[in-house]
Amino acid sequence: MFQPFEKMKAQYIARLIRLKMFYLVTQTYIRGIDHFAEEARDSILVTDYDDYKTAETHLQSIKTDKYASIIDLTKTSHLAKFQEMLSDDSKYNIFWAIVKDLELVKKRVDLKYKDNIRRYITKNTTWKIGGDETVRPQLLVIFGELFVILKYRSQERRIKFEVIEKA
Repeated sequence: MFQPFEKMKAQYIARLIRLKMFYLVTQTYIRGIDHFAEEARDSILVTDYDDYKTAETHLQSIKTDKYASIIDLTKTSHLAKFQEMLSDDSKYNIFWAIVKDLELVKKRVDLKYKDNIRRYITKNTTWKIGGDETVRPQLLVIFGELFVILKYRSQERRIKFEVIEKA
């Protein structure tokens, strides 16, 4: 399973505060599960926001998730709890919804999933892509969910990445 996001580290908190990204939405992150780890940890994805209303909208879209919450880094109790969650002896694996090297991720998607993308296009579109034409996928994260955007001429499709993985 493809996992493109950065592992969250305690040292990133100061940077988030400096950038005024005070609101962190947490949710279950299935892609972060390490199936080979000796001790199972729950994986959580954190998405940062500078605006509480946007964070709240994200939260509403995942409200049934057991790890759905907003961490407010301006609140001492929230900050302390988040630092505890990031500690080595924590029961959580925390990932940050950012991609450190976008070009590397694009290359991996192009190489590893090109056949899946081709199968998806053949099965789910009427696109007739010529030998001299190329469809380049773009990745997009919306409320912690990874999407692939496929563009061909004037048409565009936004597909959950998990659909491409299964194609």
